[in-house]
Amino acid sequence: MRLSVLALPLVLAASPVFAFNLNDAVNAYNGANGNSNAKATAAAAATPQAQGLLQALTSQLNVTPQQAVGGTGALLGLAKNQLVGTDYRQLAKAVPGLDQLAGANATGGLAQFGGLGSLLGGGGKDAKQSPLGSLLGNVDSRQDVDKTFNALGMNSSMTSQFAQVILGYLGKQGTQPSLLSTLGNVWGL
Repeated sequence: MRLSVLALPLVLAASPVFAFNLNDAVNAYNGANGNSNAKATAAAAATPQAQGLLQALTSQLNVTPQQAVGGTGALLGLAKNQLVGTDYRQLAKAVPGLDQLAGANATGGLAQFGGLGSLLGGGGKDAKQSPLGSLLGNVDSRQDVDKTFNALGMNSSMTSQFAQVILGYLGKQGTQPSLLSTLGNVWGL
């Protein structure tokens, strides 16, 4: 622990000033400590609002960070495919960074988690063509959401729990009640 506390200032001092931000500091610290879960969550949700959503899911539902990213990706992918364009744009605007978690975009964060290599085709560019990436990229129905949840080690009953937490979080972020109602219908609530 003492070594990583001393190493962090050295890493920070060696980083180019123009390419440095708070996420880089978190990633440098987590990389020095081998904390890949926190690093991948930070990459998947680069905004405080999106990170807040993932933290709400992990704390309220006792799921892993990768389950939070993947489950959110499945539900948002369904929303993106089912909502009219203006509704989805309004949703993405209400919570900056949310679109990074929708559908196949979520594979970028999931590819960095350990233990999902076979589902994600080893990560990187192949992640979207992997079994889980393919599921996240083609979420057109509630059954597709359930398949994704199963691939992440969750049963289909978790889908409605995720949807309720996400709707609650979106409501706190100022999303219009009519859009929340529409999302609830899309997600089968």
